[in-house]
Amino acid sequence: MVSYKISVKTGDKKGAGTDANVYIILHGKGPQTSKYNLDTFFKNDFERGSIDDYTVDSDVNIPEVQRIELWRDNCGLFSNWYLDWIEVTNVESGITSIFPAMKWIKADHHYIFNHIDTCLPQDDPFKQKRMLELQTIKKDYQLQVKVPGLPAQVYVTFAQLFNLTI
Repeated sequence: MVSYKISVKTGDKKGAGTDANVYIILHGKGPQTSKYNLDTFFKNDFERGSIDDYTVDSDVNIPEVQRIELWRDNCGLFSNWYLDWIEVTNVESGITSIFPAMKWIKADHHYIFNHIDTCLPQDDPFKQKRMLELQTIKKDYQLQVKVPGLPAQVYVTFAQLFNLTI
């Protein structure tokens, strides 16, 4: 049995905390763990600006975690969630892997984060997911010229401004 220490940093943005259930799968060079629900009983997890620590036990020993798969459900009144980063340490090997996210996590969408988020686009093993993500970003951040001759501005809807569509 191997233990992993998982630290999760929720962003310090308005509405960043969540009441949703958050799940994670750890991936190595070959093996992967089963899914884990990151939750501490009688504690309000994933509050704005907080760091939450979890310990999960697995039969699968991944000395150095290469990537993580993360998702949340839509449970609770406030299910929106802005994730800054996740840090995973294999307690047995002592190797720590950091997974920067810096994004809003949508409900029921599986996110794959690589260690240190280093991957050239041509080497990305999940090219389709990346392309869909880029299309969404392009759609959300469209430029609009309100006055000819002046710089363009990002067009934002009321729902986007108050984080209602995430």
